[in-house]
Amino acid sequence: MGTVSYVFDVGDDTVWSPSLQVGDLYVRFLCEIAETLGVRTGLTAIASDMYEIDIDVFANLVRKLFDVYFSSGHPVLRGLIEGVLAPSVVVLERGGRPLTPSSDEEREFIERARGLSMAR
Repeated sequence: MGTVSYVFDVGDDTVWSPSLQVGDLYVRFLCEIAETLGVRTGLTAIASDMYEIDIDVFANLVRKLFDVYFSSGHPVLRGLIEGVLAPSVVVLERGGRPLTPSSDEEREFIERARGLSMAR
């Protein structure tokens, strides 16, 4: 049987195991966003469907993306970013590096992200 999911690990812990399609899109989107922002993703491919996350590098990207999202008033930019940012916030938290919200809007976003169905 073929691969049916991706695996994202931080150290020995699996922090997310999305379906194949979701994992593939997430990696592609994250890589493009990181390139646009001029930072690294922190993802290292162990296999075509398995990634090790350098949590420090990943945290830098997610914080930068979080700042771009909340400093922008452009609804399309925010919509494009949200699909990658929300699961990234959860992965970061599961990796032991939660974001600290500085506003009600940020707190609400983090709570919505936590509500996503994200299998381990």
